[in-house]
Amino acid sequence: MTTTGTRERCSSRIGTIPAPTTLTGGTALESSRTMKTAVILDSEIDSAHPMDAVLDRRGFVVARAGTTAEVVKLLKSAGASIDLVIVESPLSGSESQTEAAVQIHQSSPETPLLLVSELPLDKWRDDDFQRFGQLLSGRIDLLVKPLSQASFMSKVNALIYTISYGESKRLFESATARRPIALETPPDSA
Repeated sequence: MTTTGTRERCSSRIGTIPAPTTLTGGTALESSRTMKTAVILDSEIDSAHPMDAVLDRRGFVVARAGTTAEVVKLLKSAGASIDLVIVESPLSGSESQTEAAVQIHQSSPETPLLLVSELPLDKWRDDDFQRFGQLLSGRIDLLVKPLSQASFMSKVNALIYTISYGESKRLFESATARRPIALETPPDSA
């Protein structure tokens, strides 16, 4: 793909990617390796996204995707090197907080994931809570809305630049302690 302006299309559905300079060959994803690249997965792809602007101001190349399949395709494309995937949870049409993250992690386990949710981890459904725990083998974290630019960028930088990331494990352990304990009913001894 050739870039002749400051923006380029990744595909017909994946949003625009700001290119820092005019390129004569390759794509912004292939040519700007001094810059970090983030993909924002949000089912409302055409709406303005505040994280897009924050990342752009800090020199990131930002791609937008509307479906999990688009993110997986971008991660598997030969020239794309993605430093971070940000997932707005849940996506429209889904009640799951983790469904998209699990699929993305399975396709690219080394790519850091940042989930952004309106619910704190201890309020998630049991299946989503357990899947989040299973995702801890990779670099994953959660931000709960409303969020500040500082907390957002702190998580982004930690996920990208930290080789071993333990913050989400501490978050999971803390949420586990706050979740109500399901009492097991002893079987009748009749």
